[in-house]
Amino acid sequence: GMDVLAVVDAAQRAQLAVRAGGGPVFLELQTYRFRAHSMYDPELYRSKDEIERWRRRDPITVLAEGLRADGLLTDDDMAAIESEATATVDAAVAAAQAGSDEPVEDLTRFVTSEVPS
Repeated sequence: GMDVLAVVDAAQRAQLAVRAGGGPVFLELQTYRFRAHSMYDPELYRSKDEIERWRRRDPITVLAEGLRADGLLTDDDMAAIESEATATVDAAVAAAQAGSDEPVEDLTRFVTSEVPS
């Protein structure tokens, strides 16, 4: 889960297995959460050193550094990718804020299977 290329490889192998009739595939991608559970979490259960050790393995940073080292990514490329990602997130937030709230009576829909009558 912390290695982008390993995840791509596993997903491709799973896709091929499913399409070949091998049935469903479950991928467990183990990752590290860099931030606390919420803004109310004092995060006293792990050290700053632990978090910093894991930050050095940040999948996006590691991939970008590898692509830069191989001459496949420039700083301008990365800036363009980050700008596009920011614009996509900003548009999604704006759409969500412009939308209406879910009716209370629908909040539990699809939590369990609904059997047709």
